[in-house]
Amino acid sequence: ITNTALILLGKPESGHFLLPSVCEISWKLETDEVAYQHFSIPMLLNTTHVLNRIRNVKYKFFPHNQLIATEVNKYESRVILEALHNAIAHQDYSANARITVVEKTDKLIFSNSGGFFDGVPDDYITGERIPEKYRNTWLSRAMLNLNMIDTMGFGVHTMYIEQRKRFFPMPDYSRSTSEKVVLEIYGHAIDQNYSLLLMEQTGLDLTTIVLLDKIQKKMPLTPDEIVRLKKQRLIEGRKPNYQVTAKIAERTDVKSDYIKNKGFDDQYFKDLIIEYLKKFKEASKSDIYKLIYGKLPDILAESQKQNKIRNIMYSMSKREHTIRNEGTQRYPKWKLVLDKLRQT
Repeated sequence: ITNTALILLGKPESGHFLLPSVCEISWKLETDEVAYQHFSIPMLLNTTHVLNRIRNVKYKFFPHNQLIATEVNKYESRVILEALHNAIAHQDYSANARITVVEKTDKLIFSNSGGFFDGVPDDYITGERIPEKYRNTWLSRAMLNLNMIDTMGFGVHTMYIEQRKRFFPMPDYSRSTSEKVVLEIYGHAIDQNYSLLLMEQTGLDLTTIVLLDKIQKKMPLTPDEIVRLKKQRLIEGRKPNYQVTAKIAERTDVKSDYIKNKGFDDQYFKDLIIEYLKKFKEASKSDIYKLIYGKLPDILAESQKQNKIRNIMYSMSKREHTIRNEGTQRYPKWKLVLDKLRQT
């Protein structure tokens, strides 16, 4: 009881009473800028302070059947607080470790000590399972009374629902181990087809959306799961290169144009950029646009083509690290990352 009171309500200078255990959240920014900050007790207040450090800008989608872009927040505050509070409630304090929050350009990564205590994350996606036990019973009860968590297993379910509402990838626990829970919350699209499909097919059930999310993340599915998605005509391609279908073609009476204008996949354009940089050593923003713009499908509006090019450059520079910007954000100067190319 004393430890629970200290964790939630204690003064920062009282943290030594918890030793050798630690109750601290470390926030770290890993983008073009680098920063960090440690937050100690009282956690009742400081989870909000962590939330306020996270940059939550607008993200734009460009649906094929709308003239105006759809804007959403990168992150939902409720999701961030749910992840933080779950980490506090289920942390294995005997490990004497911090809770960490790493903020990257496209996602947040939450990590706390101790494996998933009752079942696995997938058990709680639909909100039907009720947890039967808790690692920190007194702490969990106190946080329930303070409306920081619920004890009916809806927390994970809520995070999935909120991600679906914003057309983003589902929460990802795939990096978790028996000794640590690692949760990734995306604030950026991975596959535009997936996001556009969620915008169009609002009636898709959560289980189906989770399977589509695995397709865009190149995660394995069972044969039965593949058959299920194919029967609904939600994926296309052949094993193992399945991809989410662009269902928008059926909604705008441009099926033939869609097939004709589907164009090349992203890898084709990435190869073009790499070959250009091998030959000319560097490229400006206008050089990249001249190289790619005319080869994009005619069915895309100008704004969608621009967004496509931005996504390709983002993927190459931030995810694959095959190119880097040695200029400014406004006037980029793209060059190859030679060490990365040698590895591939």
